[in-house]
Amino acid sequence: MKQATLLFALLFILLLLPTCSRKPIYKVNLNQSVCNATGGNTCNWMNNLILANPDKTICLANICLPASHDAGMYLTQYCTAFANTGNTQTQYLPMKQQLDAGLRMFDLRPWYFEHEFYAHHSTHCEGLGCKGDLFKNILLQTKQFLASHQELVILNLTHYCHTSPTDTAFLNLLTCILGDYVYKDTTNSNPELIQVPLKQILASKHGDGRVILMFEGLGNTLENRKMGFFDISLLHTTGGWTNDNYLDNLQEHQRQNFINYVGNGTELYELAWQVTQHDEQALRCALAPNARVALRKSATKANATLPDFIDQLIAKGALRKGKIPNILWDDYADTALTYQCMKINKLNIGN
Repeated sequence: MKQATLLFALLFILLLLPTCSRKPIYKVNLNQSVCNATGGNTCNWMNNLILANPDKTICLANICLPASHDAGMYLTQYCTAFANTGNTQTQYLPMKQQLDAGLRMFDLRPWYFEHEFYAHHSTHCEGLGCKGDLFKNILLQTKQFLASHQELVILNLTHYCHTSPTDTAFLNLLTCILGDYVYKDTTNSNPELIQVPLKQILASKHGDGRVILMFEGLGNTLENRKMGFFDISLLHTTGGWTNDNYLDNLQEHQRQNFINYVGNGTELYELAWQVTQHDEQALRCALAPNARVALRKSATKANATLPDFIDQLIAKGALRKGKIPNILWDDYADTALTYQCMKINKLNIGN
């Protein structure tokens, strides 16, 4: 009891500590690529699905998207005291490699710090946590991918720190880098994004891709949509996160939630495969050098059970044509996650 009390007391103190500047704990190799290793099937899976089913209207409500939780945290830098890779890093592939691996939805959390915008993973603004990669690097890698792949990418922008969805500097950064790759609503309508045909969104003379920018708390207005700024509420999601650090609890919660879900095509179901550290585990990562890969160990263990979890849902008829998860969130995500979504998409659509 005394030990637990001390741990929580230390955590409370840590949450009050200001962010301190530090050099990156982990660096990435941007020269690596998975496209050649996978024969390109994960790099172009969405376009391949559309081409293989020319007689079908495919929209977001019909498919399963591989999704990257805290997508910008494939490196850690400017950590607060007692924060490190073990309790903040959630991915290992840089943005371009995540895209090559087939990931198509990205949870990105902007923080304005020392005249730059960073991704971050923190308890709250000024709380315990680390910055990830610079937003400009994330956006440039996204642009590089979209220039040669006719795929749809969705960036979910949430958990703002020292910025906001109406911050002109942040919006300018997004639009200046991504430019014409940003999908815009030019129909003067109020679109149900999940019902818009992917062919329509991806229509292009040059075979390049599109990105949808989704903002938490922006507001759904015609003016915003014309600029390519969509409120995240337009995705109409259900399901979602299990706030638990035990894999068995995660599996059971996600299983029951999906079994009870009634798919009707009007909302996207989120299946979230993230094991969440509790406060004591996060603090152990801070105090024990050998715990610096704790999140990765938990994610690796959880990810190994996902194929069997999906197969069981299919075998029981809970996951079937017309009732699928539409967004599959994961930590330390890679091609393995994409293959699960491709399997689900084949079951729901066909080729």
